[in-house]
Amino acid sequence: APAPSRVPLVETVSSESARRKPPPLPSTNASTSATSMDTAGSSRAHSPTPPPSPREITALVESMQTTVMMRNLPFDLTRDHLMQCIHDEGFFGNVDFLYLPFDFKSASSAGYAFVNLTSHSAALAFRRHFSRFGRWGARGGRVCNVSWARLDQQGLSANLARYRNSSVMHNSV
Repeated sequence: APAPSRVPLVETVSSESARRKPPPLPSTNASTSATSMDTAGSSRAHSPTPPPSPREITALVESMQTTVMMRNLPFDLTRDHLMQCIHDEGFFGNVDFLYLPFDFKSASSAGYAFVNLTSHSAALAFRRHFSRFGRWGARGGRVCNVSWARLDQQGLSANLARYRNSSVMHNSV
C-alpha cells in the first residue's frame, strides 16, 4: 500500500529560488554601530528594545483590569439593592455588568458578586471605596472584601460570554 502523503508544516522553497544567492549584507566593522535617521535628518545610535520584564507585563495586565469580585456580601442582598447601593455610593454610569448569584431554594444570595466597570480607573476607585465597606443598612454587619476577578473573567465581553447561557441570565443579554 502506498504511504500516506504528508502535508508539510512549512512551505517549501522552489529549487530555482533556493539556488539564488541572497543579497549581500552591508559590510560593518567593530567600530560601527546601528544608526537611524531622526526627523531632522541626523543619524543617531540606537539599540534594540529589550523584551518587557515579568514585572512590566504584570503591570500592563493589571492596568487593563475592569472586573472585580465583591465578597462577604449580606445574604439577603438582591441584585437591585446592590445596584442601588453602587449608584448611591457614586458609581452611577460606571457599571456595565453585575452578576450576583442567587440561590432560589434558600431565597438568598451566594454572598459574592462580579462587577465590571467601564474603565480601569473606575475599577480602581470602586475597589478602594468598597473594600471594607459595611453600610448595607438593615442587611447585617458584613464587611465587604473586593479583589480583581481572574484574568479570564476580565472585561464586559468575557463576562457576557461566560454567563450568556446561564439559566438565570436576563433575556436582554
